Amino acid sequence: MLSLNHIVLRLEEFSLHDITFDVDQGDYCMLLGESGAGKSLILEMIAGLVTPSSGVISLRGEEITHKRIQDRNIGLVFQDYAVFPHLSVRANIAYPLKGRFNTDEKQQRIQRIAEKLGILHVLHRSPVTLSGGELQRVALARTLVLEPSVLLLDEPLSSLDPKLKASLRTLLKHLHQEGQTILHVTHDLQEALFLADKVVVIEQGTISRSGPPEEIFRHTGSEFLDHFTNNLNPPYQI
Repeated sequence: MLSLNHIVLRLEEFSLHDITFDVDQGDYCMLLGESGAGKSLILEMIAGLVTPSSGVISLRGEEITHKRIQDRNIGLVFQDYAVFPHLSVRANIAYPLKGRFNTDEKQQRIQRIAEKLGILHVLHRSPVTLSGGELQRVALARTLVLEPSVLLLDEPLSSLDPKLKASLRTLLKHLHQEGQTILHVTHDLQEALFLADKVVVIEQGTISRSGPPEEIFRHTGSEFLDHFTNNLNPPYQI
């Protein structure tokens, strides 16, 4: 479904090298790595915010490497929510629908996604009155209202307290179970263990390994992975 083939990105102080992996329809794929490994840059290239130096990005068999952001049918949710504080929750969710659907279709989409994400009761409210968990659900709703082929998540749970984090993890799992294809960036091994059916490990700008979690974490042979698996509480075991 989503394919990255020999992607290279050269920046002044950092480079991504030969990034090649596939995300199949219905996958929950986790990009796992330390901060600064290049994970978010990969999402930004897929979304169209950054152009790779070389390589090909394809979606459903069509090359999108140089397509405009709005023509990719890919949704991106940032770590910091990026919710518009001057608009109501309803207006935030409606924002990407401008010029796309008639009024009835817009309202139906907003109602459906707000109900699915459990935020019907806050549609009339200002974002400044919401909790961190509610804000993240609004950001998700604003992205999912367009029914993207792939949902990209950039550390969506990192700023939440443990209770809210657990709630949002469960929500993401339900979205995946309903068929949403998800590519999720994290440095949190627990998130990968709970959510992913495929893991791509990024170390120093390149892919060190990829595959199902039970294969990735059984015999790591990686200082980064060994550090995390040895310090989990309780220790991770297959």
